[in-house]
Amino acid sequence: MIHYRKVLELHDEGISLRGIASSTGHSRQKVTEIIGLAEKKGLVCPLEEEMTDKWIEEFLFPEKTLEASGRHPLNFDYIHEELAKPNVTLSLLHHEYEAECRANQKIPYS
Repeated sequence: MIHYRKVLELHDEGISLRGIASSTGHSRQKVTEIIGLAEKKGLVCPLEEEMTDKWIEEFLFPEKTLEASGRHPLNFDYIHEELAKPNVTLSLLHHEYEAECRANQKIPYS
């Protein structure tokens, strides 16, 4: 997991990109991308307590969220219940899942 909060806080302290990259274990390109997006979107330090790494990731990269991917999520509880029944296979459940996705204009996982 990327430590977005730490990257932004170190940048606010005036640490160099190389210093931030080495202390967080991320590449300089990723650090530069995070800082650039944060400045572009107006995210500045000091950060509030509720601004966790997950919150910052969703704010900076909304396209990474599951809803934005266009894929229909799997219902693992339903799959587990159905597999307990006789003559039900994963292939059958996946075929039903694909049919449901196509009916709802969603992209199924393969």
